[in-house]
Amino acid sequence: MSVGFALVLLAGAAVNENMAAATNATPTEAQTAPATYHSYTQAYHAAQRMHLPMLVILNPGKDARTSLISMEDVQKTHERRNLLQNYVVAVVDTTTPHGQKVYALFGSPQLPMVSVIDNQQATQVYQTSASLYGQMWDQILTSYVNASPAAAPMPAANYCPYCQQQQQQRGY
Repeated sequence: MSVGFALVLLAGAAVNENMAAATNATPTEAQTAPATYHSYTQAYHAAQRMHLPMLVILNPGKDARTSLISMEDVQKTHERRNLLQNYVVAVVDTTTPHGQKVYALFGSPQLPMVSVIDNQQATQVYQTSASLYGQMWDQILTSYVNASPAAAPMPAANYCPYCQQQQQQRGY
């Protein structure tokens, strides 16, 4: 048997071994991380494609006196990481030009702000600027995992402004 043929066989065996290891391995943190965007617009379109609700986090700038909501904090537990798989997440820095537009569309709420938009991106079903801790995140993510426009909507003043703008442009 030639050396070249032996290397080909060895390479093939290594590929098969790696494939078997990859299929039997537990998912890494990156594989279980939710779809997260820094652009609300990109998150909106991704949520539409996937028919998932959106978790929107509007953060103040890094120099603000209020603390930011970090995805590392939101994803702290295995349960939350699993729940976040059912959402498209937009973490928006309101000091950027895009972030300022999104912030204005949401009515310039107190920051940081958390909102959940239904799975058809038609209705804002939850919004708060309150400080959130572990159990509150669990409750929010569990409560709105199947959010649809039929879910108990918030009062009309707290609609999803970007959703309404998109619907108007489409002629709904």
